[in-house]
Amino acid sequence: MLKDLWAKLIAYNKLKHIIMKKAILFLVIISLIGCSSKENFKTILLKTSGYVEIEPDKASIQIQIYCIDRNIMRAKDCLIERSNNLTESLKKHGIPEKDILTTRVDLNKDFIWRNNSNIFNGYKASTTTNVKIRDLKVLEVLYPELLNNPQLTVGGLSYQHSKIDSLNQIAYLRALENANKLADKILSKLPEKNKMITQISNIEISKSDNTYKRFNYKEEEIEIDKSKMVINVGNMVAVKEIYVEFKIY
Repeated sequence: MLKDLWAKLIAYNKLKHIIMKKAILFLVIISLIGCSSKENFKTILLKTSGYVEIEPDKASIQIQIYCIDRNIMRAKDCLIERSNNLTESLKKHGIPEKDILTTRVDLNKDFIWRNNSNIFNGYKASTTTNVKIRDLKVLEVLYPELLNNPQLTVGGLSYQHSKIDSLNQIAYLRALENANKLADKILSKLPEKNKMITQISNIEISKSDNTYKRFNYKEEEIEIDKSKMVINVGNMVAVKEIYVEFKIY
């Protein structure tokens, strides 16, 4: 009985040893396969831009009004009168009250520099108003009228589009198309002929977490005519830039 038990124990230990050897061999094979699948690859990092040129459909004007008087009540009354006159003038041009926004009202002491000292000049009451223009044809008459009014200080005239978010999306897509086209041109000069996007961002991309060789390319900067950023010949431009990293193989 003891002899049979001892023989079974020896046979079990031999079987266990064989199983352990096979398991170790299996792990070594898996490890080798993992190492062999990790091949060095090269990357191209590109910065490209895309833009959409379109005619704007609205504009905005910033207008400042101020009155100076040594009597604080007269300064305040003057400001109220001029502000009301501006509002009535804008309404006559078809601009609704909802598009006339007073963003700031100030009342301060005003000083002038004379004989090496500050001399009290009076109380300065002022307002800043933003006016939105939805019909650009109105500007042909309104803007010169505002400039010729000595009681007003007219700030910059800026133009926008009501669907600017959609235009920006189109600009991003065009930037991506330009990145693909540029990558194809680069590949035509390299031994590698295939590409795959590994990273894409609208901010500068950090290097990939690997130790492989890397090609860095930056698209040649193209100067955009600044006159197109604000209406000059009838159009405005929405411009977006992206960074795209391609794996090439």
